[in-house]
Amino acid sequence: MGAIAKPRALGDVLAPGDDGYEQARRVWNGLIDKRPALIVRPRDASEVATAVLCARERQLPLAVRCGGHSVPGYSTVADGLVIDLSAHMGGVSVDARSRRVRVQGGALLGALDRATQQHGLVVPSGHVSHTGVAGLTLGGGTGWLMRRYGLTIDSLRAVEVVTAGGEIVRASDEERPDLFWALRGGGGNFGVVTELEFEAHPLGRELVAGMLVYPLDRARELLAFARDWSERQSDELTSFPVLVTAPPQPPFPPELHGRPILAVGVAHAGPVEAGLRALEPLKRFAPPALDLAGPMPYLALQTMLDAGVPHGLHNYNRAEWLDQLSEAAIETLVGRFEQVSSPLSQVILGRMGGAVARIDADATAFPHRQAGNLLWIVSTWSPNQDPEPHLGWARETHEAMKPYAAGGVYVNALGDEPDERVRAAYGGNWERLAQIKRVYDPDNLFRLNANITPAASRAPA
Repeated sequence: MGAIAKPRALGDVLAPGDDGYEQARRVWNGLIDKRPALIVRPRDASEVATAVLCARERQLPLAVRCGGHSVPGYSTVADGLVIDLSAHMGGVSVDARSRRVRVQGGALLGALDRATQQHGLVVPSGHVSHTGVAGLTLGGGTGWLMRRYGLTIDSLRAVEVVTAGGEIVRASDEERPDLFWALRGGGGNFGVVTELEFEAHPLGRELVAGMLVYPLDRARELLAFARDWSERQSDELTSFPVLVTAPPQPPFPPELHGRPILAVGVAHAGPVEAGLRALEPLKRFAPPALDLAGPMPYLALQTMLDAGVPHGLHNYNRAEWLDQLSEAAIETLVGRFEQVSSPLSQVILGRMGGAVARIDADATAFPHRQAGNLLWIVSTWSPNQDPEPHLGWARETHEAMKPYAAGGVYVNALGDEPDERVRAAYGGNWERLAQIKRVYDPDNLFRLNANITPAASRAPA
């Protein structure tokens, strides 16, 4: 495609050859290497609306970027237009008295966490501080506090969104409730989110959290014990056991350097004394090779995993929901990790339930409220390596775990997968979502996502 002239009304725009374009076109997953025709960096919702109309009028494929963490690369597009909200729309403001938090569409989790923690408040969100708030939220939002406070969407109270027609609208329980329902778990299908309003929760600045680390040869018995232990805990405790390779550096002891390990990630959103008591049975059952769990600042928890997921590595993932983590499932999973192709890859198990499960499956667009566990297979490797062994390991591991799957998949963990998998992500809410899509985006302008195709118009009777 030839060069496309920059529309003057868009303001801050980059095209191929401009200073800053090469850096601006990069996204988190280094496997994605696309060259947009235009990168628009709006300053407010009106400039977003202008960019949306520009894409429509010029028939350019449109991508929306916040943190740029979409593993299949939906945050960018070749020969199309990217609306990059991260450059100028990353603000967060907190009203401590009402506990309401307003977050611009380009804000990252780190900005949200720092702003709310100034007042001893939290909005439940994800695990990596350079993730975009909007992208995480639109898919549901799993994280360290979900069993206590629910998914990120469960604290969402209103959204400002630019529709496919260039209209700036507000959605909440009182205004456009159908759109608000769809935005809570329906992904980026309905417009460009330019502001989110959350209700924050009091937590303070310290909690019991961190990791308990074990060699992989203890993983089978530890995963079985941790499964039963976590089911006996209060909703204040959320746990994420992870199979990963220990980096060759402190604080990991030399005998674990470069070896596969089980790291049981924990966060207790309650009093410190109660959190310490909650961890005692696990520590008694198997004293960890490395104990990194204890009282820590919430901001430290929210950045604890950042170093392990830097920008530029190549990434590919597959995911499932698991009802029960049976002994057979554990054996299969650990056996597959013993064959892991890269020391950068990991398998994440997230214990669901608690506040997540106390909301009806059709109350929001996120339908998987009763899922027991999240399984997320993440294959990661260096850019100079042959991708095939790493793609193969992830696919084969996913295939091996299918007998234990509960059905469906987490929207934010979807890769570039067949239509039936996308439908499974939305479960029983698909038809309603397709009807709302027809209202707000009948031509499917917003299709670079876990895409919901608009429902067909009914012929007149």
